[in-house]
Amino acid sequence: MKSCEIRGKELLEAKVITSLDLCEWLKAKGSNEGAIIGVGLPCYSFLQTLLVSIRSGSNGLLMLDNVEINSLNRPKDKLLDWFFNPIMVLKEQIRVIKLGDGEVKLLEKLVLFGTNLERMDAWDNGSIVPQDSLRAAQMEGISRRMIGIARSISKLPTYRRKFRQVVKELITHASDKEDIPRCGSIKSTSSYEQV
Repeated sequence: MKSCEIRGKELLEAKVITSLDLCEWLKAKGSNEGAIIGVGLPCYSFLQTLLVSIRSGSNGLLMLDNVEINSLNRPKDKLLDWFFNPIMVLKEQIRVIKLGDGEVKLLEKLVLFGTNLERMDAWDNGSIVPQDSLRAAQMEGISRRMIGIARSISKLPTYRRKFRQVVKELITHASDKEDIPRCGSIKSTSSYEQV
């Protein structure tokens, strides 16, 4: 959740996502509504964690606080078992194909915007579409698997409540930076704002 908040602030400041996107997700009733925030932001954050782990040579996942979670020290939980091995396979697939900088930027677009081609084209982040159709298909396959994992995790019991708090924090951040009104009557309850 902390990673989603940090990455969300970065994307807001770069004007890649907007406070309107955040408000749409809060008001969304179905899982397909507000997908850029509900699915794209966690996927983008997750991709950044995988890329940092790959670049550092980690055998597991390198978290924000530089703690490495691997098969030896990970929490032993049935629920985590469903996700840990597929995530490690996904990390290995990304590592093996050795993405260039432009391809990483394309993968960022794919996981953040999904099928929203208009938003994908609007974000000029220096991405390069590979000329090799096999490589392009590998990247699309990775993005689809990441989106599938994010959708599955979003169905966990406490996820939506915790993620809702992250979105509220991002709306507060956006309204403070852009001097715009918040959507609806959203109040943030973060401890560092109660000073």
